[in-house]
Amino acid sequence: MTPERKRCECCHEAGHAVSGVINEDELLLVVGYAGAAMTDAQREVYERWLPRTEVRAATLSARRQHKCGCGGNVQCDVLSKRRFHWGNPDCQSCLEFVIREVATVRAGGTAVRLLMPEEHNPFRSKGDGRDENTFLADLTEKQRVDGGRQTKILAEKWMREESEAVLALAGVLEERVLGGPEAERIVKQSLRGPSGQLTRGSTKLLPG
Repeated sequence: MTPERKRCECCHEAGHAVSGVINEDELLLVVGYAGAAMTDAQREVYERWLPRTEVRAATLSARRQHKCGCGGNVQCDVLSKRRFHWGNPDCQSCLEFVIREVATVRAGGTAVRLLMPEEHNPFRSKGDGRDENTFLADLTEKQRVDGGRQTKILAEKWMREESEAVLALAGVLEERVLGGPEAERIVKQSLRGPSGQLTRGSTKLLPG
């Protein structure tokens, strides 16, 4: 792996991790690049969710719960092992939740595009797109278009405002794999909000 590719992968995973902290997810493990060495404890966490022979870049996190009175709920897991079940596609609470969730999916590729434009390759984010589609499924055409636009805006906002946290985490990930608590500590030390917390902004999506 070239040094440039390594930095790119670490930046991508740092984007996912930083957006996860902003979204109040619990980080479990962050692997910055393919083939990174792990401790036995880290490998146990990794293989619990990704039982693979070869280690690949990944951000593992426990996602936020969402159970709405309209019947909407998310099957929480890590990475792509989760899907949103819509009770009412016009429910504003569910739409706002999904926008934030998809923004965390988009954040990896967005971080690389904004912070390492010379290394950005959209094809490396194709797995993120599959995860995004599971959340926007079952919406009307207009809602999918509006939702996609707003998730892109939110992901860019997070990555621009928290670029310092992304780069700080990416730099450490080039050196080693991080457990969730350590990764969260590094991120929160660099967040711009007071006491390491970012104010949760409102996201609105008009019914289709």
